[in-house]
Amino acid sequence: MIPDHVLAAHLQGEAVLLDLETKRYYRLNETAARIWKGLEQSLAPDQITDILVAEFDVDPVTARAELDRALEDLRARGLVT
Repeated sequence: MIPDHVLAAHLQGEAVLLDLETKRYYRLNETAARIWKGLEQSLAPDQITDILVAEFDVDPVTARAELDRALEDLRARGLVT
């Protein structure tokens, strides 16, 4: 879930997040930006994994590992709960 204090702007395959509580910006690469968009759409992890497989021509195991890594990092920074 994305907290209300986190704003996102999508820019040509990337995304920039702003945490209004800490006043910090975060730049997401293309993969992380697609994961973020899936979170914004309230998609389940399996659905996001399927999107990564389709859009980035990667195998499901690698896609799920990247999703898990990105979610762990976003949680650690307080950008998702």
